[in-house]
Amino acid sequence: MEDKVQVETNNYVELKSEILDGMRSYREDLAQDGVDAGYSVQQIDECEGIIDRFLETMSAAAERGDSAAAHGAVKDAVLSLNALNARCGHSLIETDQREGLCELILGAAALAGLGAQGEDITEEWREW
Repeated sequence: MEDKVQVETNNYVELKSEILDGMRSYREDLAQDGVDAGYSVQQIDECEGIIDRFLETMSAAAERGDSAAAHGAVKDAVLSLNALNARCGHSLIETDQREGLCELILGAAALAGLGAQGEDITEEWREW
């Protein structure tokens, strides 16, 4: 199980990079046109920290088979992302990032045995 969790976690690290790269490139594109994206590089870094903490907690929970810890990790990540996005005027998490974050969170949660196929376990807390 540990090897499968590690391989799957690596896939989510790649997805995390795509999400963050999208935020960075959008911000840079707007800046070239003299427009403020509404969020800073530090807030992108904060988003990365939230994702990293989530993936670490989820990986450990999956290895232990601890569904309560996995559920708590999903809730904490979603609420933290809500708060961060609100501080950015709801401009940090756009459609592409929302889809990527949902894929990352739901996929990692499935490794820990959470959620049925097609079920969005983030929905009760997610504001983005």
